[in-house]
Amino acid sequence: MSELKYQAIDYTLLATENLKPGDILIHNEELVRRIDQIAEDVAERYKGQRLMLVGLLIGADATLVRLREALFKIGFDNVETEYMQVRTRGEDLESSGAIEIIKDIPPAMLVGKNALLVDDIADSLTTFAGVANHFQPNGLASFATFSLLEKPARHKPELVGVPLDFVGFKIPDIWVEGFGLDSYGYGRGNPNIVFGPTPEALAFRDAQLK
Repeated sequence: MSELKYQAIDYTLLATENLKPGDILIHNEELVRRIDQIAEDVAERYKGQRLMLVGLLIGADATLVRLREALFKIGFDNVETEYMQVRTRGEDLESSGAIEIIKDIPPAMLVGKNALLVDDIADSLTTFAGVANHFQPNGLASFATFSLLEKPARHKPELVGVPLDFVGFKIPDIWVEGFGLDSYGYGRGNPNIVFGPTPEALAFRDAQLK
């Protein structure tokens, strides 16, 4: 397995006490540049092989689309795309990495494939552990993970061994939205990663409760 040319950008020590909701944590230009770097590492690891990108709906869509475009631009176009949708099923089950599959990929489509799971954020690692366990008996040639953001402070101790193969940015334990991440169903379309929840997201939430 090839070593990564680019390492995750570490913002975990970023001072956050003066951040206001809506303040930009990571600009779109930096997000795009980092995903382009990860595409280089992904292309190197899977050189000469076919790759299946598995996006976790809905949050990972922006990241996956950008990664796929970046791979194409550097000549790696041997890519197929599938999507899953999952959710955790409560605190006791969550602690063990158990998930509920809302939208699955037929097992026959996974046999012999190199699957790269793409998600927007890795916090507790519950989702990554659950999908890895779900895929285990399906005859994959290989399984790896890519998370645009990682919150190391939120990792569950019993799940710290769950591999994160490609990571864009390590961030503090703060609420963020944008670039696919939402607050109460709002903010996914923001091209930047911002400190949340924004006033607009809170207003959107309150309107839904009326």
